[in-house]
Formats: sequence, C-alpha cells, structure tokens
Amino acid sequence: MRTVRYSIGANKAEFYGYIHEDMASVGGCYAKRPAVIVCPGGGYILLSIREEDPVVFPLFSHGYNVFVLKYSVGPAIRTAWPEAEAAEAIAILRRDAEELMIDTASIAIMGFSAGGHVAASAACHWEKYGKESRPDAAVLCYPVITMGPHGHQGSTDNLTGGDQELISYYSLETQVTERTAPCFVWHTFPDASVPVYNSLAFASALHEKGVCCELHVYSEGIHGLSLGHRETGKEEKAVQSWMALAISWLDRRWGFVK
Repeated sequence: MRTVRYSIGANKAEFYGYIHEDMASVGGCYAKRPAVIVCPGGGYILLSIREEDPVVFPLFSHGYNVFVLKYSVGPAIRTAWPEAEAAEAIAILRRDAEELMIDTASIAIMGFSAGGHVAASAACHWEKYGKESRPDAAVLCYPVITMGPHGHQGSTDNLTGGDQELISYYSLETQVTERTAPCFVWHTFPDASVPVYNSLAFASALHEKGVCCELHVYSEGIHGLSLGHRETGKEEKAVQSWMALAISWLDRRWGFVK
C-alpha cells in the first residue's frame, strides 16, 4: 500500500488516499483499479471522523483505491466552495491516473449527510467544471439534498448563508438532468436530522430523468450511523448491509471482480 496527499483550492483542503500496489506485476488480476472519494458529513461546520477512515478501509480491502476529501467547512466555504473542491479532486485522479493506478472510467464519490450533498453536487453540477470532473458514480449516505423546508437547516445556513440564489442552486432535487451521474442512495426512515424526504425526492428526480439509481430505505436507525457498527459510536444492525450493497452495485457497473 502507498499513500498520497494533495492540497486543493484556496483553502488547501486536504485530499489524501490509499493506493494498492500493482498486483498484475506479480501475476494478479489488476494493475489499475476503481477509485472512491469519501466525503465525511458534519453539517458543513465540521467533518465527522466516524465517516472517514472507518469507511475507507472496507472499500480498500475490497480492492478499490480510496481517498478522503476534507472539504472546506464553516466560514472557509466563502473562499472555496466544497463542490468545486470535489470537482478538482475527481479531475486530479484522472490527471494522475497512471501514477495512482486508477481506471479513469471507474471513479466514484461517496458522501455522508452534508458530505452526501457534496457528492450529489458533484454528480449534478460536473458540467460547470468540465468532463474530467464528472464522477462515474455517486454513493449517497443519508444525504442532505434539499435546501428547502424538508432540508437540514444547519447545512443550509452554513452553505448558503440564506442567499436565495444559492438555496435554489444547491437544492439538488431540482438540479438533476439526463447527464447526472448514476447514484446509489440509502437513508433511514426515522431520520430526524435529515428527513428521508431528501433521498426520496432525489431518487424521484433521477427516475424522472432516466438516470440509474439504486435506493435503500431502512426502517430503523437514527442519523449519522456511518457503518452502523459499535466501533463508530452508533451501532445499528439494521443498516449494516449498506456497504456490501453499495460495493456490489459499484462492481456491477464497473465489471470489477475481486
């Protein structure tokens, strides 16, 4: 395993990753591999450690090269928008694909809560930044989607400052087009912090535009569960299947067989 580290944008957002060695050189199946960028949640005011490395290593152990984007939060958002940082992170992986052993047609972005909003923004708004910034898939975990009445008020306030133009732009259920990246989405029905409406509205918009989507709504569980393991501080057995389901969905899209 190798590690890499970048600084992104005006705020020098930390972007680091874990890279598999070239197994094809010793008779294995893969030299280049799929890549997943993980965006932790935190209401655009902080970044949750339970949605960082605990999420990275199941993905890495499956065979993906995995990265974490510590996008700008709090007042720093005003000088470097998280969406733009995500776009740059994806473009970096394509630019450095040879060195990073990445299949450039198999790059996903995964986000949790507000990080899910970052990932969904990248999936919806990539054309603003160019084709090198398009994710090939997005995995959205109890995502903030809307900045409207059913949204998460803290995320809305921290990201938009109440600006109506930004509220419209970042209400992503209204931003889906036929060119939005395919999405895997999961949420819990009783989520009291980010209502399940966010995922339902986004999946409905994807369906309307003919964009591939797999949606899972669990009947149990609070917000911010990460893997749903005791290790991450919020154990919920009902949702522990989501990682295997997401990996299976990504593998099928990419033809990746471990």
